[in-house]
Amino acid sequence: MTTFKTLKIILATLALTALNLMVGVLPITLAQTTQPNVVIIVTDDQNVDSLPVMRKLLSYPEGSWIKFNKAYANDSICCPARATLLTGQYAHHTGVLDNRSGNLLDDTNTLPVWLNNAGYQTGLIGRYLNEFPWDRGRDYIPPGWDYFKVRGIPTKADGRANLAVDFINTSTAPYFLYLAFNEPHHPARPLSMYADATVYLPPDPPNFNETDVTDKPRWIRGRSRLGATRMSTLRAERVRSQRALLGVDDAVQLIVDTLKAKGELDNTLIIFIGDNGYSWGSHRYIGKACVYEECGNIPLLIRYPDSPINREENRIVSNVDLASTIAEYAGITPGLPQDGESLIPLLNGTAINWNEDILLEVHAARNRTLFSIRAPGWKYTEYANDDKELYDLTADPYELQNQVNNPAYAAMRDELAARLHVLTGGLTPSTTAQELQAEEASDEMEWWLEDEESAGTVETLEHGLYLPQLGH
Repeated sequence: MTTFKTLKIILATLALTALNLMVGVLPITLAQTTQPNVVIIVTDDQNVDSLPVMRKLLSYPEGSWIKFNKAYANDSICCPARATLLTGQYAHHTGVLDNRSGNLLDDTNTLPVWLNNAGYQTGLIGRYLNEFPWDRGRDYIPPGWDYFKVRGIPTKADGRANLAVDFINTSTAPYFLYLAFNEPHHPARPLSMYADATVYLPPDPPNFNETDVTDKPRWIRGRSRLGATRMSTLRAERVRSQRALLGVDDAVQLIVDTLKAKGELDNTLIIFIGDNGYSWGSHRYIGKACVYEECGNIPLLIRYPDSPINREENRIVSNVDLASTIAEYAGITPGLPQDGESLIPLLNGTAINWNEDILLEVHAARNRTLFSIRAPGWKYTEYANDDKELYDLTADPYELQNQVNNPAYAAMRDELAARLHVLTGGLTPSTTAQELQAEEASDEMEWWLEDEESAGTVETLEHGLYLPQLGH
């Protein structure tokens, strides 16, 4: 009997041990098989030089961040860039070539539709596409969105961040959140707590208000140098722009903290990206939709939960890669042919041969419509009016000397031209050129021209700078 009792005790102990092991293992197994969440945070007209002001983001909250130093917008203006984010296609494939053509996007076949069909709860807070809802009625909601807040919502970062927190806390996994901030788009409006904050201001680059532009295309050669009044106005707006980004910085931290508190941080891909860059006077130009680094190079930081460290990635990538990246991470198949490649191999460190040739394009008045190839160390551009540019970015990172007619660069020019035509599939910029009432640049790009004529009130800022209160 003693032996039988001992055997029963041993068997009971083994059974209890097995049960404890199952209880301990089961949550891990479930966590590994749960579909992940995706949060994408988009800023408006933020160039990479502004990033040092975002100290919380650059502290890499909770770790596992990859900072892409050479990320580019395929088309460096709001509406085409956002259409590319939602499709993984070039602007000339989406049909959204400028800020007035968002209605041409086929919204029945986009990233939120693919995710929604796979069981994801989808939410958008902020700007969708410019001039939405076009002629479709104020109550129109594009396919694929369960939660769609584009009007009647706070305009500043803190209010939109609070909406994002509510979405995260009330959603059931898996979910996809697209959070679009207004900041730092002109006119920048910082949160009241940061209205007078001392902020980092990027120094003027060597190409600021460039003196000699005889080597540049016609649209640059026709521009006057910036005068003292315009530069003063520009610098004042830059101060406000940097202050406005402090609110976005707080929002990023709040979202990370919310995901951690809910226990979902390590099952969520977080993407921080600018829709396009911005030129603050480089080559005499203030605005976006240009081929230069200031317009095309965009902030891109991704928190990839499986990354054991924070690190920087210097291979060239494009915003056209993001839809493929999100699709692969979520385990779904894109509903459209993808012009980009998933960044997952770069995120997890398995990429060996990464193709760094990317396509840049702009569709505006004929003398600014272009196709361009950005490759390691080089940029080659063809305009619809037959202007061309070639820059050796290793020797000339600020694009001060166009080498397109330099015989010493002829072989590289011809090679890059051939590689560009592969990227465009044989299209030339003349086939997509638009005559937009002979516009040199859109009115939102030329806001600074209004300062000398403005009858608006003037606000005094620090350091003796003045900024007219221009219309919205």
